[in-house]
Amino acid sequence: MAKMPHVDTRSEPSSVKSISVYDTASYGMDLFLPFTDVGLTETSITFSTATVTRDTDDSNQPMDDFPAVYSDTDTGVLQNEGNNTAFSQTYVFTPDMTAVCYAIHLIFPAAVICSAFTNGTLNVGALHIKLTERSTNDRLLYENTFQSGAANLTGTGTSLHIFQQDVVETILVRKGNPIDILVELITVTTGTNTRQEGIVNLAPNIKTAVLKRFTPAGIALHLHADLSHADGVYKYTKNRVSSLGQ
Repeated sequence: MAKMPHVDTRSEPSSVKSISVYDTASYGMDLFLPFTDVGLTETSITFSTATVTRDTDDSNQPMDDFPAVYSDTDTGVLQNEGNNTAFSQTYVFTPDMTAVCYAIHLIFPAAVICSAFTNGTLNVGALHIKLTERSTNDRLLYENTFQSGAANLTGTGTSLHIFQQDVVETILVRKGNPIDILVELITVTTGTNTRQEGIVNLAPNIKTAVLKRFTPAGIALHLHADLSHADGVYKYTKNRVSSLGQ
């Protein structure tokens, strides 16, 4: 039977070998990890009636390459741990390769709703974040507390503050070692009132109920793979790896 003209019957050359190199010019990759919560209390939030603020950098507006969706919805969900209960959640990410993290980009929309007010004040306050590598000997990777600068609530209402921070530090993350990300809100309250505080997983920076950009809460890691990244491939085909230059 005649062979189809596009069929190549030549055997693969078994003597061709690959030279192992590391691309020092590579930009690396930005890995965005959304903060997701299941099982918390869900409280409706209306954006157009909220007081919305955001972190600034020396009074300038921050820019980052976060994922986004666009919608004209005016409502969202505040996930919280119940009335008058501080928000504290730990998220976990397990790297599948050893890598060096050059930067951490954080976006965390936090809100406080005052549902019943007698006297005093309420403030979003600050956000505490702590990254720890879980291993035989736990290793602290990064820890900081960011102040919101948001105004006080002096009655019923909603204060939404978007924490947005860039941390430029060199941090080693190791394959298979989970990274625990502790996130805590440090709200400041006085007087007698009832509040709900927590995370708004998808939030806009424009209050008006028009088409606008919504950004998910999350953390982005700028990663460069370690030299051992290719070990898993090469160990199965050692005869195809050239020792040139070794």
